Amino acid sequence: MRRASMIWLLATVLAASALAGPRLEVEPTIYRFGEVTEGGVVRAVFVLTNAGDAPLVFPRQPHTSCGCTSAPLPKEELAPGESMELVVFFDSTGFGGRKITRKVDLFSNDPRAPKRVLILEGYVREARPHEGSASTLYYGFYLLVDLRPPAEYDRAHLLGAINIPLGALERWIGRLPRNIPIYLYDATGEGALEAARILRENGFVAARAIAGGLAGWREEVGDAFLVRVDAAAAPPRGTPRYGQRTVSARRVARAYQVVVDLRPADEYAAGHIPGAVNVAPDDLPGWLAALPGPDEGGRLYVWLVDADGALACGLAARLRAEGYADVYCLVGGIGQWEIRYGDLLWAEGTG
Repeated sequence: MRRASMIWLLATVLAASALAGPRLEVEPTIYRFGEVTEGGVVRAVFVLTNAGDAPLVFPRQPHTSCGCTSAPLPKEELAPGESMELVVFFDSTGFGGRKITRKVDLFSNDPRAPKRVLILEGYVREARPHEGSASTLYYGFYLLVDLRPPAEYDRAHLLGAINIPLGALERWIGRLPRNIPIYLYDATGEGALEAARILRENGFVAARAIAGGLAGWREEVGDAFLVRVDAAAAPPRGTPRYGQRTVSARRVARAYQVVVDLRPADEYAAGHIPGAVNVAPDDLPGWLAALPGPDEGGRLYVWLVDADGALACGLAARLRAEGYADVYCLVGGIGQWEIRYGDLLWAEGTG
């Protein structure tokens, strides 16, 4: 009996000492992401828990094995029993055709293991010709803004342009992105020159008026990429106005880009890439066939976007086979854009 009591007491002491102080538990310790297409960003979630009876402190940010991986800690201390998620991002750009193992060193004041090693592993598949990453789409991305009244915009406008009447522009200054090119146009270029000046004065260094407005556009590249909702609408009238720090119609037409969002209307309305056109998948072939073609020297790049990339990439492959050489899909869907450029998602009513 006495011996049993001693064993019980020893076990109790050992259990108590195991809980004494901070103790880090991690779930999982190895994150297997399976297969990802090159250019996609892997988002791995590790749950960190303080299973001890004293505060668990992380004295420094985690160390990653390469610049392709980031692991920002959301807070520096966990109370006893508290948990948090550590989200690790791995950018697969440049790793196509390789099996990947990436390590994250996590430091804490847990006396039993002051450094824990977390691991991400999986395979990066090489991207196919029609597959593009969010960073590739962003590289050529620009925002096209039509400054005319809504009635004029509704009759005819450049493909993918959003409508912000000139009088409403200042109300958009807090919403427009400052780190991408913004091309502005009106009927003749006069209002666009003023709008570009206003934006540049407010920190939009890449804001440019399209030289000559729609009148100048038609003089230079004809009806290229001009969508006429009203077939009977008269062409823009007026004398083109030109100024400094503009962008020519031909330069824009040379690498014209439009994003086609294939998701249901409610998902599109909840958040989409600015300027994206919402088209149902079944309507896509007819929509493409009806597009205004480029002039000589112009080129249209079409990016298909859906929730996860599956439908968009299947359609892009099919359209490529049918002769649409510059159709791409966004690998991983809208979620990949959100991971990289979350501030460039607009809800309906804001762009």
